[in-house]
Amino acid sequence: MTALTVDFATTFRRAADIIRVNGHNKGDWYSIPETGVGIQLDPAECPVCAAGAISIALTGGPKPYRDDVPAVEAAARRLLEHLIPGYKRALAIWDLGHLWNDVPERTADQVIAAFEDAARAEETAGVKAA
Repeated sequence: MTALTVDFATTFRRAADIIRVNGHNKGDWYSIPETGVGIQLDPAECPVCAAGAISIALTGGPKPYRDDVPAVEAAARRLLEHLIPGYKRALAIWDLGHLWNDVPERTADQVIAAFEDAARAEETAGVKAA
């Protein structure tokens, strides 16, 4: 078994760009918008939640497969540690969605800013964690 390595700064920058391009979603990993007859978007092109953006940044898809969950969980946990100092709960992907992303007042701009702030913090600290 190989060690899990995630470049958090790069992941957060990609996730911010994904929200910027695809749009922000609440309540699920992604939503497929009405596009018209004969037009079907790939899920990776759809509006996504914060965890979905992390998943696309790391795996290419908005909902991680079983083998990809540890990397997405690690990045979600790291983002929550930036958002909520002292964060220690067990289910970071769940918490990122339900406790932060999905709150009614959360906007796409706030999600993008959170990713960008976390990326800058990671770069400043020179952190690349396993």
